[in-house]
Amino acid sequence: MKTKIILLALLLPCSFLFAQNYFMSAPEGFGASATGGGNATPVTVTTLADLTAKLKLTTPQVILVSGTINCTYTSLLVNDKTIIGLPGARLVNLDQTAAGSGILSLKPGSNNIIIRNLIFEGPGAYDVDGRDNLTSEATNLWVDHCEFQDGMDGNFDNKGAADNMTVSWCKFIYLKAPKAGGSGGADDHRFSDLVGSSKTDAPSDGHYSITFKNCYWAEGCKERMPRARNAELHILNCYYNTSVSGSLAIGLGGGSNNTTCYVEGTDFAKIGTAFKNYISTDGGTIGIAFTDCLNAPTNSGTTVTKPSYPYSVLPIGNVAGYISNASCGAGATLQVTPQGVLSTSCNNLGLNDNNSNNLDLKYYPSVINRLLNIDFSSSDNGLAEVQLFSSNGSKVYSHSKNVSPDEKLELNVGNLAKGIYVCKVQIDNRSKTFKLVKN
Repeated sequence: MKTKIILLALLLPCSFLFAQNYFMSAPEGFGASATGGGNATPVTVTTLADLTAKLKLTTPQVILVSGTINCTYTSLLVNDKTIIGLPGARLVNLDQTAAGSGILSLKPGSNNIIIRNLIFEGPGAYDVDGRDNLTSEATNLWVDHCEFQDGMDGNFDNKGAADNMTVSWCKFIYLKAPKAGGSGGADDHRFSDLVGSSKTDAPSDGHYSITFKNCYWAEGCKERMPRARNAELHILNCYYNTSVSGSLAIGLGGGSNNTTCYVEGTDFAKIGTAFKNYISTDGGTIGIAFTDCLNAPTNSGTTVTKPSYPYSVLPIGNVAGYISNASCGAGATLQVTPQGVLSTSCNNLGLNDNNSNNLDLKYYPSVINRLLNIDFSSSDNGLAEVQLFSSNGSKVYSHSKNVSPDEKLELNVGNLAKGIYVCKVQIDNRSKTFKLVKN
């Protein structure tokens, strides 16, 4: 009996141990020092000329972007600035020429910048060595709750002097079909996020230090989620779900100074390949570790240690539902008043959070010998996919069935070894994930 009590304790929801909010009041991770424009009085801009003028100022600024701003490529030295999109705000450049593409580039020497709640919209992928929606060579940068759509060369790249960054609750997506026949040679260049432009490209301390937290690589993404050289990366509670054939999530090359990547609490729900090693082209060494992930490959390369900075963690079972929540998950989903006060329309992540993307089903027992029962609700209808993962993230069981409302499934998992498992049940874009113990 004592053993069962201990095991059941492991199954209890643990959000109270890992408190997170959809809305973050300050950055966590490598970009934690970013303060942007601080407490400066917010100013609202509606044109590219206004936005550019405010970004060029040498004094701290909090800039609110209103409506859609049609952009030409803008490269600036930016310091001590906060840029916040009011609901629906977007920066758009649909120019698909190499010289005219791209939205915003933060020049070397840029420092202490916060960008939140903006949609960056590009013209669609076309490989002519053009530009990205956002390119950064800045230090101390926090990009939060932004959506990057259809970057021509990429969605958001970091290179050159870029360092000490946190990218949180951001969504990367390609909605437009890729254009083939570009001079760069790739017919499908839906490549989202590059870190380091070559094997010798590195910031002053030798490593791009970037935290990707609660990010969503969504439909249409093909590669570079991210692709990195000379980097130390922390990929935390991220979600991968793209059906593009041959898609590749994380690509690492060592480069001149070597690369490490600690992947934690991340759900590789739908991806062609989760990890690829590029040492053959980039040289150096790489190390990648996967901890508490779903559908993850095995660790590879040199030993990688857990980041030492403080941060909050979502239980892996909650990642898919929270990150993909269209109302308050990854992307430009924050509420912003005309005075620049940010909030979220959803409850804090925790025991009482009501996520509309969760399946309303029952499962029993939590400690099983042979049979796992799943009872669907009256609103559940469609192809149900049931997957079980071991404690190291390896998929050990799968079952698919078209279910009707109120249907009950009885699954025989008696051949599984004793231990703790994560079970994920999904119908379309709705899912529920829970832990169970096999006796």
